[in-house]
Amino acid sequence: MKKYWNRILDDFLLEKQVNEWLSFKSLESYCSLFNFLIKDEIIKITDFPTYTTANFRSFLWNLFLDRKWSSSTYNTYRKNLKVFCKYLVREWYLEKNPIDEITKRKEEKKLPKTLTKQQVQELLAVINTIYDKGDKYINVRNQTMFHLLLYTGIRKSELMNLKIWDINVDEWYLKIRRWKWAKDRMVPLLWHLKLKINKYLRNRLKLKICENQNYLFCSRRWYQLSNRDMRKIIENMRYYLTFHLTWHMLRHTFATELVRNNFDIYNISQLLWHSKIETTKIYLSVDTHKIAQQMSRIQMFA
Repeated sequence: MKKYWNRILDDFLLEKQVNEWLSFKSLESYCSLFNFLIKDEIIKITDFPTYTTANFRSFLWNLFLDRKWSSSTYNTYRKNLKVFCKYLVREWYLEKNPIDEITKRKEEKKLPKTLTKQQVQELLAVINTIYDKGDKYINVRNQTMFHLLLYTGIRKSELMNLKIWDINVDEWYLKIRRWKWAKDRMVPLLWHLKLKINKYLRNRLKLKICENQNYLFCSRRWYQLSNRDMRKIIENMRYYLTFHLTWHMLRHTFATELVRNNFDIYNISQLLWHSKIETTKIYLSVDTHKIAQQMSRIQMFA
């Protein structure tokens, strides 16, 4: 976590990290906001009389134009500003939250990017080809990671934070511990995932150097996987594929496949750990296959 050598900023970030279990990505978002604030010519980071609604509206609007933000990015920074100012109100630095009077921008609702059935088959074929050369730790690790993300729908950050004891292959589930919304959740494991994980754990046990490492998936030097490590893995995978792939597309594909198989939307929401079921409902609009099947059975404009 970045240090600003400013007691207010550092205390705020520390509270978010320790008490609210914010992800590294969320903390980076706050750090980016503070970097912009420090450079602003009107708002002075230590001069609270400059924390006015007019100044913040101008601050956000100028960034929106200069950096060509999307409405979603604008709303994210507005939300972060509001949370920070709420903290300042609680700590008696401000009398009221100046961001309350700044409205959100209307966002375009974009459909999640998912993989087609053919792309999933290509991905699995590539995974089994490039990571099936011997029992080297990295190969088995990467193969297990891809299968785990595709068949459980967990987030990349959740995967990176999995501990050894979070996997229960005997009862066929893995536990996601307090990563988001400060609650644990259980994610079921399919039979072939159990086999993949058992193979990975056996391979890992051979490397006694990592016996003291609690994280399930480790780097070459037996540290917790970083965002840089994950980026290198996905970039290497793209080299062999005929389509663009991101880690989050695996999560979207998992959810869409459940919808196509008539899985209950509430259960999908629980598996993905969405705070609102409306977030999950977007996957209903992704599945056009059943609609096309129904339309093929009728005579249009007969």
